[in-house]
Amino acid sequence: MTKSQIVKYAAVSILGTAISVFIFYSINKTYQDRNKATVDNAVAKAELKLGEELNKINLVIESMAFFYENTSEVSQQLFERFTNPFLKELNGIGALEWAPKVEDSLEKDFERLTIITKANATDSLVVSTTKGIHYPIQVLNPLKSLQKAVGYDLYSDDTRRRAIDRAIETQAISLSGPMALVLNNDGIPGVMAVKSVSDTIKNRTKGVVAAVYRMDALIGNTLDSELKVLSICIHDETSESELLYSSFDKGKTEDFFNNSINKRIKAADRLWDIHFIPKPKYLSFPHAFESYVVLVLGLISTLLLTYTIKKRDGYNDRLEARVRLRTAELEASNALKENLLREIHHRVKNNLQITSSLMNMQKRKLNSQEAITALEDSQARIMAIALTHQKIYQDKDSKAVNLSEYLNDLMEHTKKISSSFSYKIDCPDISIDLDRAVPLALIISELATNAVKHAYPDATKYNELLVNVERSNNQEVSLTMLDNGQGLPDDFDIENAEGIGFEIIRALCRQISAKLTYASNGKGTQFNLVFRNIV
Repeated sequence: MTKSQIVKYAAVSILGTAISVFIFYSINKTYQDRNKATVDNAVAKAELKLGEELNKINLVIESMAFFYENTSEVSQQLFERFTNPFLKELNGIGALEWAPKVEDSLEKDFERLTIITKANATDSLVVSTTKGIHYPIQVLNPLKSLQKAVGYDLYSDDTRRRAIDRAIETQAISLSGPMALVLNNDGIPGVMAVKSVSDTIKNRTKGVVAAVYRMDALIGNTLDSELKVLSICIHDETSESELLYSSFDKGKTEDFFNNSINKRIKAADRLWDIHFIPKPKYLSFPHAFESYVVLVLGLISTLLLTYTIKKRDGYNDRLEARVRLRTAELEASNALKENLLREIHHRVKNNLQITSSLMNMQKRKLNSQEAITALEDSQARIMAIALTHQKIYQDKDSKAVNLSEYLNDLMEHTKKISSSFSYKIDCPDISIDLDRAVPLALIISELATNAVKHAYPDATKYNELLVNVERSNNQEVSLTMLDNGQGLPDDFDIENAEGIGFEIIRALCRQISAKLTYASNGKGTQFNLVFRNIV
């Protein structure tokens, strides 16, 4: 067994196991997403229900305040008849109350009917001896279970007093912070919604209407179904985050900090910071039965697949050995051919350079300027071809010529012949296939040679040759050569130009299916060559 086979078997086993485990977790993730949706739905409903309940409290308090502002005397019986519908609609309401404002001058008149009381240190109700302003409860509903609260001075408790003062100051509904209940006080906090009632004729406060809630009753009755999904913890942010209510197990603080969903609700003039913590059932991993069935079947299938692959490998090994042998033979043959081809291009380049050197020797013995020019033109063409072969054998595969490198080498060679110009080349990384490389090299060489020889009669001026190459999406390449010379004659026609250079250019353009256009004025000449390149 080879190393690659061991890796393959391991890969199949790992992949099969990974897929099985992935499906296993995907199934359980579906259940987790379902649980999360249940939690999110419960949070949204809880937030909505609490908001609606607080709005109902506001409506009830406003109705009671309006009732007292427009009624001079309200008996217990009339109060109960007016507030009974409210008690049925409000979830977890403890009591609805009316407490008139009693000042020192009216205290004795009030005490003829009801004794004013307050809570002592042990939360027992005792007769109030405090002088000043009192807001004793005169009527409340339900009366039967809360009879002892009649006469209790709401203003004697700091928390209630602050709420009453805010209600009077703002002339709006005020909600107290967490407070101790007067009766049935077992440590569970309550809250009181209160609004002042004004006597518009005498321009004074008549008293306050109030609704008292026990927080566990308010939350338990309002969010009965949501508490099956969520634990809820409420802090009064306005009162320095005092705890109002909590159904959360205090021993699981990690769940509180990691999984708490925090919301804020405006309760009258206060802000409640509410933490929703999903029950453990909705946080734990589901362990769905079908996920384990899929996991076991997936692992068994992985083992069977690995066994089948291993069995077939015995047959494939013999075929692969023959393929490797044949591949090695072909690679060796291809390497030999590539080296031979590279050597051929190298020798062709050397032979062309020798030919150019021989022409140079012959040129020194000639007196005819026409013959010397003809030899120089031939030398330029030979060097263009030699540079092409040099770039071919320098290519790692000997299959293409880098156009940017070729243009730079050609311009440098041309500049050695005539230093009366400078050049700039803008060419992306383009490789030219062998069928087009030599013809294209000769075309570029002819255009560059013509520009250097004919465009710049005054060598003292700044003569510049610009070469720009662009490639389009349809495999077309556009090469532009622009000089700032004297321009072409007005009657010049590239199709009828008689020089051998343009004859060569026209023939080579036909050979590689290239299109050559030009534009000329007194400030220079521009040639544009467009050809297809399939590399």
